[in-house]
Amino acid sequence: MYDSDLNLLWKFTHNNTGHFPYSCDINGDGKDEIISCYNLVSSDGKLIWKLPIETDHVDEIIYGKFDPDRDELIALVAGWEGFMIVDKNGNILVRDINGHGQRISAGKFRSDIPGLQICTTTYWGNQGIIYLYDCKGNEIWHMEPSSNGNIIAPVNWCGDGTELILLNGNVKYGGMIDGEGDVVVSFPDDGHPDLCAEVIDIMGDARDEIILWDENKMYIYTQDRPCEIADREYVPDKYPRYNFSNYRGEYSFARWRDKK
Repeated sequence: MYDSDLNLLWKFTHNNTGHFPYSCDINGDGKDEIISCYNLVSSDGKLIWKLPIETDHVDEIIYGKFDPDRDELIALVAGWEGFMIVDKNGNILVRDINGHGQRISAGKFRSDIPGLQICTTTYWGNQGIIYLYDCKGNEIWHMEPSSNGNIIAPVNWCGDGTELILLNGNVKYGGMIDGEGDVVVSFPDDGHPDLCAEVIDIMGDARDEIILWDENKMYIYTQDRPCEIADREYVPDKYPRYNFSNYRGEYSFARWRDKK
């Protein structure tokens, strides 16, 4: 950890950091703790707890109030160690060895199921399998689309209180799926790049846009009609921007905004 002048404040070494640490105030002391692989590290670099796992590493992390019956929880995917939901004290509540877990997100993908739903996808081995879980970690469904490397980011596309899941920008294999696993939005065959994809609200109407780009060009897609919600629209609270490097490990939860 460094200060604003790049002076070293402390360092922590235990196994590896995983793909990247994730910072958030877990114990409510007003200062961020750091989830570094299987470890929770205090704001002064001391180990608070570690998960009883010694192999592989954490690929992506999300933290939030997924389950309305519980406090905030940590959800993560850790390669061949699978998908886990962990409480603030480091207790593993749910674990599913579902392949090489690589990406994770959470959102209100299903309006008929309480809380948020958690989406994961696998790489390597049996790669490209997408799983959807309820807020307690029970599997709702899994599917194997025709492509690997899917983003699985939540997309507030309609503004109606539910979100879609972005696969990728490919015309044939990409698009957005709903909470049933069906492709409901496809990208046009207009020559757009599909190397990279991102979900950002940039138009100011609270709904998300999709940005597709490569090293040569960038396309931005938005909705082709105004929000159908007449008096208010859905505005998901998402990951903090300082954790934007972890954006594919994102979450969002319902918040309605009254239109002025």
